[in-house]
Amino acid sequence: MIILSCVYFPSLRSCLVRLIICRSLIFMTMLIGIAEAEPVNLVSTPWLDQTGEVVFFSWRGDVWKASTDGGVISRLTSDDADERNPVISEDGETLYYASNRTGVNQVYRMDLPSSRPTQLTFHSEGSLPIGISGDGTTVFTSGQRDAWWRWANRFYSISADEPQSGEEQLFNAYGSAASVNPDGTKVLFSREGMSWSRKQYQGSKAGQIWLWDKETNEYTQPLGAEDVDKRYPIWSADGDSFYFASEKDGTRNIWHHDLRSSKNQQLTHFEDDGIISPAISSDGKTMVFRRLFDLYRLDLTKKKPPVRISLEYRGDLFNDDEIERSHSKATDASFNANADTFAFIAGGDVWITDTTLNEPVQVTKTPYFETNIVFDDARDQILFVGEQDGQVDIYRAQRTDNTKPWWRNNAFEISQMTDTIEVESDLSISPKGNYLSYVRRNNGVWILGLANDNTKPKQVISSWSSVSYDWAPNELWMTYSASDNDFNYDVYVINISDPKIQYNLSKHPDNEFDPKWSPDGRTIAFVGRRVDREYDIFYVPLTRRLDETTSRELKLKEALKNSQAQVDSSSKPEVDNGSEKDSNEDQLEYDFEDISSRIRKISIPNVTEQQLTWSPDSKTLIFQSEIDSEKGTFAVTPYKPGSPRKLLSDQGTIIEWRGKSNRIYWVNNGKPGWASGTGSGTGTYRIAVSQIMSRSAYHREIFNECWRIMRDVFYDGRLNNKNWDEIYRKYSTQASVAHTRSDLSRVISMMLGELNASHLGYRGLSDATPAFSSRNATGHLGVRFDSNYNGPGLLVAQVIPGSPAWLEKSKLQAGDKVLSINGERVDPGTDLTAILNGSINKETTVRIERENAEIEIVIQPTSYTSIRSLLYEDWLENNQKRVEDLSEGSLGYLHIRAMDMTSFHRFERELFEVAHGKDGIIIDVRENGGGFTTDHLLTILTQPRHAITKPRDGGRGYPQDRSIYATWSKPIIVLCNQNSHSNAEIFSHAIKYLKRGKVVGVPTSGSVISTGSRSVMDAGTIRTPFRGWYLMGTGQDMELNGAIPDVVIWPSPGELPAGKDKQLDKAISILEREVERYNAVEEIELIKASER
Repeated sequence: MIILSCVYFPSLRSCLVRLIICRSLIFMTMLIGIAEAEPVNLVSTPWLDQTGEVVFFSWRGDVWKASTDGGVISRLTSDDADERNPVISEDGETLYYASNRTGVNQVYRMDLPSSRPTQLTFHSEGSLPIGISGDGTTVFTSGQRDAWWRWANRFYSISADEPQSGEEQLFNAYGSAASVNPDGTKVLFSREGMSWSRKQYQGSKAGQIWLWDKETNEYTQPLGAEDVDKRYPIWSADGDSFYFASEKDGTRNIWHHDLRSSKNQQLTHFEDDGIISPAISSDGKTMVFRRLFDLYRLDLTKKKPPVRISLEYRGDLFNDDEIERSHSKATDASFNANADTFAFIAGGDVWITDTTLNEPVQVTKTPYFETNIVFDDARDQILFVGEQDGQVDIYRAQRTDNTKPWWRNNAFEISQMTDTIEVESDLSISPKGNYLSYVRRNNGVWILGLANDNTKPKQVISSWSSVSYDWAPNELWMTYSASDNDFNYDVYVINISDPKIQYNLSKHPDNEFDPKWSPDGRTIAFVGRRVDREYDIFYVPLTRRLDETTSRELKLKEALKNSQAQVDSSSKPEVDNGSEKDSNEDQLEYDFEDISSRIRKISIPNVTEQQLTWSPDSKTLIFQSEIDSEKGTFAVTPYKPGSPRKLLSDQGTIIEWRGKSNRIYWVNNGKPGWASGTGSGTGTYRIAVSQIMSRSAYHREIFNECWRIMRDVFYDGRLNNKNWDEIYRKYSTQASVAHTRSDLSRVISMMLGELNASHLGYRGLSDATPAFSSRNATGHLGVRFDSNYNGPGLLVAQVIPGSPAWLEKSKLQAGDKVLSINGERVDPGTDLTAILNGSINKETTVRIERENAEIEIVIQPTSYTSIRSLLYEDWLENNQKRVEDLSEGSLGYLHIRAMDMTSFHRFERELFEVAHGKDGIIIDVRENGGGFTTDHLLTILTQPRHAITKPRDGGRGYPQDRSIYATWSKPIIVLCNQNSHSNAEIFSHAIKYLKRGKVVGVPTSGSVISTGSRSVMDAGTIRTPFRGWYLMGTGQDMELNGAIPDVVIWPSPGELPAGKDKQLDKAISILEREVERYNAVEEIELIKASER
């Protein structure tokens, strides 16, 4: 209870003032008293003190602590940066944590209860604390450096007290979630593993637990090698056993493993939702972990179920849910008929303004992002796509006061026009204003009559794919582009009254899209790809008469029209109501028979044309592209061949090209405006609006949109047998209370993890954090030092080819001793970041000892990213040399880094450069993340052989210029592993199915779904896995069904970085046998005609 007293003031005025102050204090006290504490959910990276009584964790970007019995949390750090991964010293007096206040994560030390933090690490590749030694002198960290070209993350030890003390690598193998035993002689760590949020994955990418022994430098797998996810190993207090998380029973639960008996015991028995990030007290009695959104405490000394820890935050009284956002750009716009008023969407709301005063009025105020705005002048309404109660539909906005202009109204009537679970988009009003047309997601194009509110929607175009469409001016037909089951987009025309009447206009195996019907109704234009990767503009006259018209007849018609205009002195009042249309357009009779034979092309080499738009007189087509390195809006004239002319230097999202005003209305760089159809000028309208919105409602809508996209787009309509509505109910509330963008992203990741599928992910905008300055980046000399050398100086173990230290002018050699850098003496304990930070591309003096003489060399260091790229080339060259040596020159080796055209062209080149004259090749797709080039590779490897050629005095062969690509018909072996994903897996499956060669390595991960991505409001993007891949032989889905090699060999940790490759060695021995069998087949005798 708080007691307030009022002191007597001699004056009445003073007494009144005091009374007001007292009442204010009482009111504030009441607010404090009745203010509800905020529940604390979704904490991360928990850590326990020695006794298990206090838990430390990260929440909302800071480090906090609380009692493991629950209660109010206390803040330990406070910074705009993201601070996480707390580690507490054994005495509980020192906090170590990671902060990205410099732009990358570094380790900081802070004495408790609170003090100024001290930065301990400075490497620009970042560091995270993962533990502390029992004596408190050493902090264990993880970070990415230069250990290998892939998976360069390693574990290190640093001083717990001294900044920039230097880091010592524990062992040369990648991993995560490491735990050092009490005496520091053994390390448990995880390898592999899908995302922490993914549930129930089984396969070669499942998490593994390994044990490294410092004394023997050996790695063992205490839990075996089954394809069940195991992660988060933590030592027990006695060091004879450890705890871990496993999905052995289908849910990630806590287990205990005794190293002496090799027995496992399950300690928790959760169903469906498993545990995340367990931590144990150093006395070994208490464990905490997170499950879903809450922390739990597990007493390891008793056989009792875990207890949820109820945490709450009592902080700032005015922690307002309202956020204010300002916007200077529109995402969509639509102008009225007179172009003196336009509606636009900014910040997801609909606004309206005039073009003179330009003081926008807010029409909608919802957490959903309205889209697809259309002005319907005929019915004095604005149409748009909106959402209510989780369902997306088409809405109309109307003025409440029709006596005032739109922009003078302060209130608007919003009413719903459609009511379906399907998401609508791509709104368009038909040329005569009779219909509203729109796309339903996965369900084609629909039209809705606007004359009668009771009219029911009618489906015109049926398609599961995305659709682009345009109306015929007479409203009797539509043209559209949609995909068939082979994902080939063609252009069609369809009858509105009878959709069964339709014609394939383009009839081509490559994609055509974005069809546009000319305002005079006589021509359809579209963009297509018909030769190689070249996109061009195509157009087709819809009547034979127009097709047969010569260019002279067109010029004659134009000349007669101009002459008549000079004779005719009368003039019509200007009405800017759209296009100039032929009065006989409704009577046009289209000739659709053999229409594809009338298609004409406007070819502009090396240009991709976008946003085709007809001029009102149907004589000109404009498009946006880049020609001769100049971006802009260009114009061409169908039926009059000629080069494109640059109409405008600007580009924008075109709304429409209007009639006699000859203006193109568009949104240019977020600004609604116009451009002259002659290219003589442009105009834009400034956008400056502010909105107040609820953060919680905004976050819920972001979540809703992600949930809807997965519901409608995920390749498996059964959603992997998940009740998607139940998933929504599980996560939607937590999404709405997520205070930060990163917390919201984690909730969405958890939702996606329910699908247990690949090619999923949400990338939200980042919370505001300090930016990293490249001026402080850590430079790399281009050498790696001998970790076993004790000094003096640093002993060069390897000079990385292509690096600064490899260049003739600054060349170092293996065996050189680096004594100083820029005058600073160095030894194995030196933290080189103190010298090399900020050194990239700057002259750096390195003093070395070589052959008992000291010399100075000037080197310009490079970045660690560049070094890892060079390490890839070094690894590749070493593999090629190894295959060359072990096969005595008979075999070749080619690695495909990615399934993209860059890697493919390199493969084709090396097929001659490296493999020419060889008897067989090893094709390595290990560590290949995927792409799309499997069929290109198979064209090389499985080209049918139907003939042999032989010139006079020459040898057998086949003309390479007759083949699509260089070809290879000799024996092959394919290497794959658990990190061969997506298209690299499709390739491995194909090699097996086609029996083209044997496969060696590790089963691929089973991550095969074609994916795209979509924007989520203005908050981020989400991946959209939309197409499944199935094995030809069995019909089985390749997802969660990796390609199993003919010979399975798992490498041990550290082998590949050390240059030991059992998989490659096995591939060589198998390929040699395959070559022997291949060469045993006798060649057929070639018989000339003269020899018959």
